[in-house]
Amino acid sequence: MTDYLSQKIKIVSFIAIFFVLLQHAINFTGYIDPNSSFFGKATWNTIFQYVVGYGVSRIAVALFFLLSGYLFFRNFTLSRYFFKIRSRTHSLFVPYVVWSALGLGFIFILQSFPELTNYFSSLYTGRVIGQPFSYYVQSILHHGVTFPLWFLADLILYTLLAPLFYIVLKFTSVGLVVPLFILWIFSIPLPPVFSFLYRGGFFYLLGAYVAISRVYLPSENAKQMGIFAFLCWIILIVSKTCVAFGIFPSLWLTLRQLDNMTIAVGICALWFGYDMIAKLRCLSTISLLTPFTFFIFVSHEPLLELVKRIGVDFVGRSENALFILYCGSIVVTLCITIGLGFLLRRFTSKLFVFLVGGR
Repeated sequence: MTDYLSQKIKIVSFIAIFFVLLQHAINFTGYIDPNSSFFGKATWNTIFQYVVGYGVSRIAVALFFLLSGYLFFRNFTLSRYFFKIRSRTHSLFVPYVVWSALGLGFIFILQSFPELTNYFSSLYTGRVIGQPFSYYVQSILHHGVTFPLWFLADLILYTLLAPLFYIVLKFTSVGLVVPLFILWIFSIPLPPVFSFLYRGGFFYLLGAYVAISRVYLPSENAKQMGIFAFLCWIILIVSKTCVAFGIFPSLWLTLRQLDNMTIAVGICALWFGYDMIAKLRCLSTISLLTPFTFFIFVSHEPLLELVKRIGVDFVGRSENALFILYCGSIVVTLCITIGLGFLLRRFTSKLFVFLVGGR
């Protein structure tokens, strides 16, 4: 891997984790499926948050799976499988268990203070104090509080299935990737055993295919491809938003299909668009923050949700207030997670390395 590609992956990954915060910070409603219509009141604030949180940021998870598949299979052979297992035990399984336990412990401590009950009594898992030991074990193993860890859980499963993926992709190559892309993009129903493809499994396999087949991604026309993909991405985001809010009906595509197209085109826009701005000075600043990408991922929840809940009491629920809270909760969460990560990395580097799985 060249230094340029390595730096590109790091910066694109940091942008992706920022996009994750954009989605999790949404506050105009409780969680709604990004593929479902919104039946509430359409205001400038709800439309803005939907465009940013359920439009622009939707590429983040798919991009993480794609990069994870590529990095895992970049130098993979069947003889190195058990080496990879040991490596991913430190980088995936250990952080999964540790941060799931830390999240549960964090809520346990907060619920111990009666004056904080209104904020934390029912966060994600309900009351955790006074539960049997089996409850805590199950909650840790199923990431009950730190819900973004589902991503690591899926990667652990894919790691165990790596030999199967490798053999299938080695002998089918593009003959498998293209049909899978068609199935995914048009949301064609599959048997339950293949449902993982819709959670990010397709992009993991796509990244694996790129690594195993050593697919060359041209950079000569990156500027033209980036501009074209960006324009298409904007059109798709606007179209999806209009359909979701009932501004006009979807005549040919379902909302899920529009969402999938937005994700696919958005990844191309970001990947090729990076080559257009690679020399900008602001990327040098972002590169200083890339060591904290994984730390932000594992530590931003339930912190971000707590910031939102407390913030509502301070700013209220008006449209202006919710917009301020949306932006402010992202800034506060980033400052806390990056600040904490910096202090740990500066003064207890071994602990920081342990918490981020050796990254």
